[in-house]
Amino acid sequence: MTIKCNNPEMLITFVKQKHPQAGFSNPTHLQTKIDFPCGLIMNIFNTGTVNFQGNSHENRIAADLLNVIDAINR
Repeated sequence: MTIKCNNPEMLITFVKQKHPQAGFSNPTHLQTKIDFPCGLIMNIFNTGTVNFQGNSHENRIAADLLNVIDAINR
């Protein structure tokens, strides 16, 4: 699933505060990859594109993040 976030920096800051156990990496200079212990992976691109990999469809964390992105976009 791919969605758009109007403020990717705000989303990254939120995840760092709410999920300190998540692993952050930058596979490219345009992308931030966030690995959650539950197996969920979230990719955030500088353009604002966000996509999820892993078990995102059954995941409460993914649902919470989608709600945060929705709030950011308002």
